[in-house]
Amino acid sequence: MRDLIKASIAELKKNEGFVYETEDGKLIDLQEAAKKGIAVTPKDPKESVLKKLSDAGLDLADGKFVNELNELIGLITSGSSKGSRKRRTFSNSEKEKIIAEWKKVEAKGKKTKAAFAREIGVGYQTFINWLRG
Repeated sequence: MRDLIKASIAELKKNEGFVYETEDGKLIDLQEAAKKGIAVTPKDPKESVLKKLSDAGLDLADGKFVNELNELIGLITSGSSKGSRKRRTFSNSEKEKIIAEWKKVEAKGKKTKAAFAREIGVGYQTFINWLRG
């Protein structure tokens, strides 16, 4: 699976835009086809990559599947992948406990506010607002 994903990435990076296919299914450069008078069909390389991945069980054309896959990746990586985190609301008592914990950490001088905010999964500005509040 990993080799398929790597090959797919390489194929998409190599072919920016369309690729051109002859009647017998071979890829050819458009200028070369024009010189030789060969009829070609433009193909979007994304379509062939999506087909290969789908055949291997990764149906990336299915939005629900992609969302589930992103959620799984987010959970495995402890929410470190950007965009996969869901908003969370903290109660006042939770905020108070977090601020109390920050005061202990701050007294030891071990972390910055930004690092502490990242660690607890809160945006830096949100954390600053809690401290001011």
